[in-house]
Amino acid sequence: MTTPIFILFLTLTGSWVIQDSFQRSLQQEIGRCLAENQLFQNSYELTRHNLSKKQLAKVSVDWLVESFYQHDGKKGTNTRIYDESGSVLYQDTGMQVEHNIRESLTPENNTGYELVKWHDKMYLVVMSATSFSQYIETTADISELFTSRSEMYARYQTAMLFVCLAAGGLILLVIFAVMKNVKKLSTAVRSFAGGQYGVRAQVKSHDEIGALAADFNWMADAMSVQMEKLQSEVERQEEFTSAFAHELKTPLTSIIGYADTLRQMELSREETDMCANYIYHQGKRLQSLSYKLLELMMAGRQDFQQKEIPVQEFLQEVGAAVAPALEEKGILLEIQAQKGVIYGDRDLLSTVFINFIDNARKASESGQHIWVKGFVNGAGYIITVEDEGRGIPQESLSRITEAFYMADKSRARKEGGAGLGLALCRKILEVHRALWKIESEQGRGTKITVCLRNTQMKWQEQRRRRRKDVG
Repeated sequence: MTTPIFILFLTLTGSWVIQDSFQRSLQQEIGRCLAENQLFQNSYELTRHNLSKKQLAKVSVDWLVESFYQHDGKKGTNTRIYDESGSVLYQDTGMQVEHNIRESLTPENNTGYELVKWHDKMYLVVMSATSFSQYIETTADISELFTSRSEMYARYQTAMLFVCLAAGGLILLVIFAVMKNVKKLSTAVRSFAGGQYGVRAQVKSHDEIGALAADFNWMADAMSVQMEKLQSEVERQEEFTSAFAHELKTPLTSIIGYADTLRQMELSREETDMCANYIYHQGKRLQSLSYKLLELMMAGRQDFQQKEIPVQEFLQEVGAAVAPALEEKGILLEIQAQKGVIYGDRDLLSTVFINFIDNARKASESGQHIWVKGFVNGAGYIITVEDEGRGIPQESLSRITEAFYMADKSRARKEGGAGLGLALCRKILEVHRALWKIESEQGRGTKITVCLRNTQMKWQEQRRRRRKDVG
């Protein structure tokens, strides 16, 4: 759009310059012709006034004109002299250019001119009235001025034609280059939309298309990262669903089988108790699994009530909750905690530490110890859970907080686990903004360290910080 406007502006400007130059030259020629006519008139009248009436009666107009021509050393220049009736008294030209100047002359304005086209030429005719009722007409051929203007217009049009052709060619080249880049970008967009997420626009220009291609590549990179995250999330969900279905399949099959046995067969008291006992334990396992899944979902709410929790009392309650299971396996629990408080949801935090201690129980043998320690630290309140069990392989440490992941599946299922404990703990600690880490060495035990806040944080401040972290 810019180039056509520029060419139009250039055309109009050039035409105006040519026309202005022509008008200036024409005005100069008009001034010159008026001056020549006036000079002729003055010379003619002066010569006439210097003669007496007797002398005027004896001489002709031709003699008068020739006399001042001879005196001034000039020659005739297409001049006519008319009387009041329009009869020609003198002429030195054979041209008879028709005009209407005489009708426009007045006593106040006794000189006029007119541009006349005659025999395909342009003439400037000037007529002036004398003081003795005669009219002097001078004619000048100014065709050269008009011819020069036409030639200038022709040359300018030729030049503008070349300019337009050159500009058009340049525009075509630019359009071709731009369209080539646009086609590359369009191809990349279509390929990306078709599922080829590794495709990027190969545009190297520094114009707006290049900037758009760079923005597209940036968007594609960002979307690829997000899609990888989504894909990873989908895979985790599929793994979660598969593992959950597997967890349900075995106990449900057993429950249905034993229930069908009780329904269809006559069993002894011992066999009946065995079937009922298996159904009971598998039912409890499914109940525990459903509770943990519910808690896993609830832990993502982020809007729990903060309450002050005395640590010593809290850890004693946790110890009492796990005592029967520890006693059954013959494992000793020792709790040592400094006086202090933490803030959070008591039930959710109880779930965390019960899970930690129960995992330590599953990894320990009879007669081994589990230590729970708490102490105040500058960053908050530190609670550690340490055992001397079999430990966790290094390759499993990075995955043990994934839902349904179990480092030793056979032993975990034997102990009644489902691989949800640490995943649940991770979510609960996240909503409490707690820091934690797991250290383990095979054959020497595992140590979990948790740093909890010992000052209250407003819920609005929590949300502000989470938005800042996300941003």
